Amino acid sequence: MPEVEELSLKFLRAIDFYGLVEVEFKQDPRDNQFKLLDVNARTWGFHSLGAPAGVDFPHILFADQMGEAVPRCKGRSGIGWLRLITDLPTAASDLWGGHLTASSYLKTLRSTRIESVFSVVDPLPSLAEILMLPYLVTKKYIL
Repeated sequence: MPEVEELSLKFLRAIDFYGLVEVEFKQDPRDNQFKLLDVNARTWGFHSLGAPAGVDFPHILFADQMGEAVPRCKGRSGIGWLRLITDLPTAASDLWGGHLTASSYLKTLRSTRIESVFSVVDPLPSLAEILMLPYLVTKKYIL
């Protein structure tokens, strides 16, 4: 969204920021203005979305730090990211509460190009996440 990109660049220039960053906005339905929610200056779960969208963040950061030329690039929109272990309970709750329809949820899944943790090449992190699930559920909902 060009407006969000412009707001992000304006903010980052104002604080003289240089580096990898996630800037998150939410559109306020009361005035349709985008409001700054979060600025995350470290790698985050969504950074893996870059490569399927055409922007290889780790490579760009490496090249920059090595003093190599970094070409300007812009990611393609419409590329989905999914963290199945948290997405399924949230989707189930939204479906149950009538905030989401099955067809709209399935439509979002069709755009998914990367899962946040699972990888065929290295399945151990997703296995560890599944094994930690009882602990995480207990910590969040019981304790």
